[in-house]
Amino acid sequence: MADASRKNTFDEDIRRLRAAYQQKRDSTNLFPPVGNSIWDIDIDTVNGTVRYTYWFELDCGKLQCIRLLDIPGTLSGHILRLNQNLPPLDSGKDYEINGDEVVVLDNAPDPPDFEPDDEDITVELETLPIVSVDPTKHFTKKGKYRSEILNLLACQVFEKFNPRYVLGNVHTFTRYKSWILQVIDGLMALHSFGIVHRDLRIDNLVFTRDGLRTCIIDLESRWGNRLAPEVVKEPVLDAGWSERSDIFDLGHLVKGLIYGNTPVTSLVEWVVPAMLESVVEACTRESPADRPSLTELSRFRPSISRG
Repeated sequence: MADASRKNTFDEDIRRLRAAYQQKRDSTNLFPPVGNSIWDIDIDTVNGTVRYTYWFELDCGKLQCIRLLDIPGTLSGHILRLNQNLPPLDSGKDYEINGDEVVVLDNAPDPPDFEPDDEDITVELETLPIVSVDPTKHFTKKGKYRSEILNLLACQVFEKFNPRYVLGNVHTFTRYKSWILQVIDGLMALHSFGIVHRDLRIDNLVFTRDGLRTCIIDLESRWGNRLAPEVVKEPVLDAGWSERSDIFDLGHLVKGLIYGNTPVTSLVEWVVPAMLESVVEACTRESPADRPSLTELSRFRPSISRG
């Protein structure tokens, strides 16, 4: 009876947490459907403060630029965390919201224009075996970077899995625990090859048809998450990604597993059930040195399994 009661409580916690987030998501005017469609988003850092710049598509066909500085406990911080809506603003003007101050943004920047950075992968492609594509066993993907092919060859990952749609359902604690431990094992394997993933999130997990096994994909090791505080927000390749930033991303991936989704903004508060709090807290510590190693995380198995 105790195990059944724990299972029901865990399931109820997940449903409650998902419903609370969905209510925020459906009511915010920072994103559609309540807000205008977003043309683009840019994130950078100014004097140590992270700045989010949004370009919204207006009904008239023009773009409106709204810049929000992440200052917790203020209007701009509350908006970014979906705890408060954008105030009424003149659609003919651009704005910056800095803390509790709302000012017209003169000379608003244009949306960023990123140039494709695909590499010539001819030599690397010649190292791959030639196979006949069987849709039941393979999926095809256009290669962009040499690093992805070299990483795949190092890991020898060629089995076909399915996308993350299985996460839309609520699962048992045992199933979530198994997935988390599999991801930890997968990261340990990548790091043993000297590969920093950089972009660990639920979109880059695939699952067997029965949902028992999961695998980390997207091994480009080029662009990725900028969630860890030591990773710079500007779009540069040498952004400070490391094995410890992968561990920070692991903490957010655990949240994604529970919510079965990715948040519209990484600043929204996603609480996890109590049985997983210690793992998420340890992974997402501010200082990289304070985060556990993957070996230490693998020893979380007993604490993860406790209710």
